[in-house]
Amino acid sequence: MSYNEEHIFQLILEKLSGDISDEDNQYLEQAAREDPNVRRCLEELEGARDVAGPDFMNDLHNERAWSSVLSLLHADQEKRPEPSANTGKETMVVSRQDISTVKSPRSKWWLAAAVTLLIAASGYWLLGGRSATNNDNALALHTDGIPVWGDMKLLLDNGDTIRLSGNAGTDIHTKAALLHPGAGSLTFTAGQLQKGWNTLFVPTGKDYKVVLSDGSIVHLNAFSSLRFPFSFDGKTREVYLDGEAYFDIATNASQPFIVHTAETSVKVLGTSFNINAYSDSLVVTSLVSGSVMTDAKESESVILKPGMESVYRKGYSQQLSNFDETITLAWRKGEYAYYNKPLGTLDAVLFHWYGKQLLFEDPLLANKMLTGVIERNQPVTDFLESLDKTSGITYRITDDKIYLRSK
Repeated sequence: MSYNEEHIFQLILEKLSGDISDEDNQYLEQAAREDPNVRRCLEELEGARDVAGPDFMNDLHNERAWSSVLSLLHADQEKRPEPSANTGKETMVVSRQDISTVKSPRSKWWLAAAVTLLIAASGYWLLGGRSATNNDNALALHTDGIPVWGDMKLLLDNGDTIRLSGNAGTDIHTKAALLHPGAGSLTFTAGQLQKGWNTLFVPTGKDYKVVLSDGSIVHLNAFSSLRFPFSFDGKTREVYLDGEAYFDIATNASQPFIVHTAETSVKVLGTSFNINAYSDSLVVTSLVSGSVMTDAKESESVILKPGMESVYRKGYSQQLSNFDETITLAWRKGEYAYYNKPLGTLDAVLFHWYGKQLLFEDPLLANKMLTGVIERNQPVTDFLESLDKTSGITYRITDDKIYLRSK
């Protein structure tokens, strides 16, 4: 089973601090049993915490250390150096841009020292080696770590993580803002220390809205994240999207609104539009009202009119076409509508909504054209049973996979 690395690391942080839910703890224990890298990362961090004491947790919550410590989760086993034949001991190599390590019960204290060293290396953002004097916006595309399951969470600029699910109607006080979680949405009142970037994570199978400081509303689809400030103080209003979201932007001609994805950016003054950026190689921007200009790498800018969408495929120019709102925006009602589409294209929505990968025991089935609707709040078996009855396709399900074949 494949696990989202930053989500696993976040669960480890919660476990170390004693703030993990029973559901998340069971998920983490399963991951540790099935993935030796997860188990090893948990053991290393527990050992480092025991040696370093309470300050270790403060260091780990510093976002600049996250990416480097996360390398423990996906270290290439084949490339690790072998233990020394002379000493029987293994070593840890620490640099300012990464951590590569080989397990050693006697060297766990090095992990705490490594984190402290990495945080102190103030000239670099650790994985990319970027200068800390660069524009803060350069950090805003680091929006991995969307939980596969669990709660809506808000990662604050100082590294603190706020669990939003289950707190509807209860204000949450932070140094940067007073949070007002509601049923399916978040509003907030910015404080005096509101500067910095915050990231809202929406897990598999859920959707969530956030009302930004200017009154703009962003409705995030499942398995998506939005990076945003508590206050727009500059000449522009900018946010960063990973996944899919519908934007209803408050009009402000003097302060344009810009949505960044990994490969594109959309500039607006006041309008409503949808962006699907689950994949860096395919970004679709669909305009409902107003006017937007889309910029993309390796492509000229295009201006959209209502009812039109731009389709960007990596390496190609943007293409314009019309779109059907009832299909493109159906996810906002908890539905995924598909019309005459290959069955294989449903893989993404089944993963985002149910956390399951679609596999074909008969490869030709992936090209079978289908029309229908998937309802997110209904069991995935409802959709699969409809395939069985209408298309002659049978299925079997494991923990994280759906296998399809012809009868």
